[in-house]
Amino acid sequence: MGEIRRDEAAAGTTTRSGSRTHCTALLGPTTALVLLVLTGCASTAPRGSEVDAATAKRSIVDLVERSTSAVGGDWTVYRGPAVEPCGQDVGDRVRYVYIVERAGSTTGRQRDVEAVRAVWEDAGTDVVDTDTGGAGTRVGIRGTSGSVTSIGLDAGPDRYSMSGVSVCAPGNASELRDDEFGDER
Repeated sequence: MGEIRRDEAAAGTTTRSGSRTHCTALLGPTTALVLLVLTGCASTAPRGSEVDAATAKRSIVDLVERSTSAVGGDWTVYRGPAVEPCGQDVGDRVRYVYIVERAGSTTGRQRDVEAVRAVWEDAGTDVVDTDTGGAGTRVGIRGTSGSVTSIGLDAGPDRYSMSGVSVCAPGNASELRDDEFGDER
């Protein structure tokens, strides 16, 4: 089972082949996070179809955890689930970012990607394939749906990384962090 452990702690082209879309990009951890955040800013749910902040958080955490369970291994939290403002100068809307990682695999990466694809498609997520090309190719997928703004899996020979951004919800990030951490800060 893909248990998640908590520690302290692009540019591309898109082509269509058959029924799948393939996106080739150079995606390192920082680039992937930037891509997810930018996607999160551009793909917020309309204000009329809102979920509350707790539901937004639960949705991204649930999808990431179901996905890591499908792959298995010892996943570690890299970030989150962290609340943040939903775009610049937006004080009344929030989203959650959740990033986990684990040791990579030189074999079985495509099988792992397909296992995650099945979880996401079952959840109603639109999925596109990604890869970095070149030696030591990292394969992966990206997804979007009504319940999450974006989610991605990069499966490399050295490291797997899964990053998710929830839909935007009403709320104040500072207040929600204060509520969550209380006196721990």
